Amino acid sequence: MTSRHFDIAIIGSGIAGGALAVALKDSGLSMLLLDRRSGPLDTARGDHIQPAMQPVLSRWGVLDRLLEAGAERRAGTRWFDAEGAHVVTVPVPQGEDCAGAFLFLNHEKIGDILLATAEQAGAVNITGLSDWSLTRAAGNWCVDWQATEQSGSATCTMLVAADGTASTVRSRLKMGLDRHRYQYPIAVLYGRQKGVFDERTLDVYLAEERMVSLIPRTGGRTKVGFPVSPEDIGFWKTGSEDALQRRLDEWCPGVSFDSLAFGAIYPPVSQQSEPYQGEGALVLIGDARHAMHPARSMGMNTCFRVADQLADSLRCLSSGFSEAQALPLLSEFEARFEQELTPRLAENHAAGLQMDTITGGGFAVLKEQLQLAAGDERILGAMARKAAGLTV
Repeated sequence: MTSRHFDIAIIGSGIAGGALAVALKDSGLSMLLLDRRSGPLDTARGDHIQPAMQPVLSRWGVLDRLLEAGAERRAGTRWFDAEGAHVVTVPVPQGEDCAGAFLFLNHEKIGDILLATAEQAGAVNITGLSDWSLTRAAGNWCVDWQATEQSGSATCTMLVAADGTASTVRSRLKMGLDRHRYQYPIAVLYGRQKGVFDERTLDVYLAEERMVSLIPRTGGRTKVGFPVSPEDIGFWKTGSEDALQRRLDEWCPGVSFDSLAFGAIYPPVSQQSEPYQGEGALVLIGDARHAMHPARSMGMNTCFRVADQLADSLRCLSSGFSEAQALPLLSEFEARFEQELTPRLAENHAAGLQMDTITGGGFAVLKEQLQLAAGDERILGAMARKAAGLTV
């Protein structure tokens, strides 16, 4: 690929980068996506789409594609105590401002659909980068890269960093970062759960030791997530299927699996980058800007929300725009981020701290709150709207 100018270059073509490219696909702006990754996205990450985000995806023209790819609907969230007794079901709110159910689809399929939609609209997507560099010249960003079978260079007026938690862009530009590393990593198992109803729910068990989430997967499968001690990681990675099932049975009474296997271990972090204050038009999105604990499955949905808000801020630009035109729009976006999204990050961090234990003691305070919600429609409705993504 010879040198070419783009209005926007997006470093990172994961969920955040792909979502922004799709949100801007009808803007007339030329876009370049660059990523080190050459294979599919990691399927162990978030795959549930909040009801509040589905109208956004419909407006982008990808909701039907997700359904055609096998996305399934699920109802609300069921909470159980340490004895396996049902405490409360948080329903999906019904209204014109959101869909009537959550959607779930494997993470890598969601990413593939976003990128395919962006490419069909004209975005250039290059993956498999082995090296790349970033410089400034004549009021533009200059990106040079080396990939497996090609090298190339491009200039762009605006740069978007969507290159993950360990963002290379953020590191190279020495941007400040507020980071919290949670004490316990999250283990992920995959299995086929027995006795699953056609109407799927997300089930959370407040076990005596820790919080365990049974998360619906397509095709009747289930993803199981829970915090583990570092010393226990070897057991989950190498333990027999029977041993894994026996341990889960201690935490989730009455739940059994036809099959169960280890998936992955993730060290969760909560972090928020400072806005870019240097020369040139640049903005961070996705995990590069706001990595989140997976406790409330908000990460991917927040990427959708941020992409939509950034695209809205840039809507008035035409192809060939200048940095001078883009900079005040990015300032407007950052102010909106601070007002609307920072509280969501704080709420997610609080949920992450609540889950970050292997000595939960049955989560007595949380259980009491859930029991209170079970007897109060007003409280239950507020919980439902928050879970659906309608409020913080």
